[in-house]
Amino acid sequence: MCAGSWEDLLTVVVEENVRFGVLQGRVYDEAMAAYPGFVASRRNYDIGQGFDNQSVWRSGVFESSWRIGGASPAELLAIKAFLEDPDLSMLEACHYEKFGELQDIPTNSIVHFRGDDPQAGTVVRYTTLTRRQTPSSVRGLK
Repeated sequence: MCAGSWEDLLTVVVEENVRFGVLQGRVYDEAMAAYPGFVASRRNYDIGQGFDNQSVWRSGVFESSWRIGGASPAELLAIKAFLEDPDLSMLEACHYEKFGELQDIPTNSIVHFRGDDPQAGTVVRYTTLTRRQTPSSVRGLK
């Protein structure tokens, strides 16, 4: 997760072609301002760079991906926890996908799937909120 801004990213990128690709990705991000309230937990851009058949250097975004993906159940649980407790400053949410013998699942889990996958066999997918901290519990940490 990136906590910084586009400007922060550009201060650490020194290669000119990479900086150019970052700026191209930023154009996509800024275009989303036309959709107030749009939220994507993950945003990434595939940038293609190289020379065309006439030896002209080209750079472009050939895939942008704005999604809730991968560990989205953990992200959703974290968002819910932050909405329910405005004083919450830190938490740990984990999403698990386990294969083979169904093991004991922690009692605080939200089970999304438990059963047999035709290709993977026995599988269980679940999410836990494993740690919560409020400002009083992290006092002195900056």
